[in-house]
Amino acid sequence: MSKKHTTPTVPPLTLEQAHELIFKLMERISELEDRLNQNSGNSSKPPSSNGPGGAPPARPRKRSGKQRGAQPGHKGHRRERHPQDERVTLAPHYPSDTCTCCGGDMLAHAKPHRVHQVFDLPEVSYFMTEHQLFRATCTRCIHTDEARLPETVSHTQMGTNLLSYIALQSGQYHQSISQIQSQLKQHFGLRFSRGAISEAQGRVSAMLTPTYQAIKQQVQTAAHIHADETRHQRGGERRWMWLALSKVAVCFMTAFGRGQDAAQRLLGDVPDTSVLVTDQYAGYRFIDNGQRQLCWAHVARNVAAIADSSERTNHPIGARLVLLADTVFRTRHRWENGELEHAQYQRRLRRCRQSWQAQLKRGMVLCSSRYRGRCRWLLNDDDMLWTFLEDDQVALTNNEAERALRGYVLWRKGSYGVWSQRGEQFRQRILSLVETAKRLGRCPQEWLRAVVRACIEKTNYPIPEELCASSHSG
Repeated sequence: MSKKHTTPTVPPLTLEQAHELIFKLMERISELEDRLNQNSGNSSKPPSSNGPGGAPPARPRKRSGKQRGAQPGHKGHRRERHPQDERVTLAPHYPSDTCTCCGGDMLAHAKPHRVHQVFDLPEVSYFMTEHQLFRATCTRCIHTDEARLPETVSHTQMGTNLLSYIALQSGQYHQSISQIQSQLKQHFGLRFSRGAISEAQGRVSAMLTPTYQAIKQQVQTAAHIHADETRHQRGGERRWMWLALSKVAVCFMTAFGRGQDAAQRLLGDVPDTSVLVTDQYAGYRFIDNGQRQLCWAHVARNVAAIADSSERTNHPIGARLVLLADTVFRTRHRWENGELEHAQYQRRLRRCRQSWQAQLKRGMVLCSSRYRGRCRWLLNDDDMLWTFLEDDQVALTNNEAERALRGYVLWRKGSYGVWSQRGEQFRQRILSLVETAKRLGRCPQEWLRAVVRACIEKTNYPIPEELCASSHSG
């Protein structure tokens, strides 16, 4: 919580009091100027808050000097010819039977010299199966029996494809219930109430329970885990949406708060050999320092704020820290591209670490009071900044988690949160399936259809092999 500043109501009576007031006001002005200069490059503000002009990137790239668009020598990409199957309708076109030159008979070639394929969409409609249940009366004792609906038939008015469509329109395409209602009416001619659509989402959520449990277990036992959290709205209450991901799975979880207990519930008992990549948020402090890697993208923004400060004493130290952070990224990328040997990569980063620590110690003494604590915080967390030196598979940034969380942020903007526990469960489960499908290279629609069909028709429940296999390799 930021310190509250108030304007003195009693005017200074002595020269010393006047100097003290001027010093406080100058410090306050400097702090307000720093807040005005905040952007996505030197703070945690999102890029959408930069405005039309935008903000300079934290690590600007050199201009290549090339013009926009395709470059000379670029190999063009053309659509491959669609294979002949039941979706293709052939429409042959022949020239005139009579030669336009001499009037002789024309003999058509066996193969076309050119093929022009035109893709279009069919008129979308729906089909409905009416299950008629009859009664039968015994001719001797007049006992009456009633036919029962088969167990393999949906007990609601929505079948497999419709349930899957409604769920994915929310989880993958970020549509609100009102927008889904409008689409069903406009595209298919179906009219369902908002309550029926919400109930359908609840049914899908219940069907996804084993899938969600498998995803969560895989993430909790993975060797490398990324975690992040963002604001979540339920009615008038402010809650949080948490996320943890591994190489093959993404798990979302809603929670009342942003405290350490929610992080523990999400991550479970993290194995001693696992590494967790996060930002500097204190909610992950229950993880041992040797098992955490702090996101260098967040660190780069923190030191960029020192360099962009309005006070002159901060600029030299901040500029040096920005240069060192950029060196970390550049060295890592050169090693990943094969331009550096592993020994060179390690040696350069260890020298960079020594310079980094020296600059932070200087910042704890020479920077303004606003940024001394930031330098002290980074120095105290130094062990968590360089975990990637011990494990080459550890990522430098937490961008994986932020990209996976982006879909939910867009959904939150367009649908105004949820209003019930059922809505919260649906969001965390459908988002987990959609984002996990992306990482596995699977089609979310096909996966969800298989789950819904298995639950309705009482067949074997489909769990991908990647989630069933031993998780501690990803």
